[in-house]
Amino acid sequence: MAGTDWYRDAACAGRDDLDWFDLDCTLQQTLEICASCDVKEQCLDVAIRYRYYEGVWGGLYGKRLTAMIERHRRAYAKPY
Repeated sequence: MAGTDWYRDAACAGRDDLDWFDLDCTLQQTLEICASCDVKEQCLDVAIRYRYYEGVWGGLYGKRLTAMIERHRRAYAKPY
């Protein structure tokens, strides 16, 4: 899906009751929603592409999200 069209199919769409960046309060709930999401790959791709290290993206957060972003960054880094 191009752009952000994928978001309308996201399990989290319209879930303004949860804070996807305050992991101390809503982590378990957000991970449960991500687990059932049909577009979590597209969500994770956005975090990787734009280097969003904070929050829950495609079911990943914290060190796992950071590691995924950094692996991608190194793999596609342009040599000087």
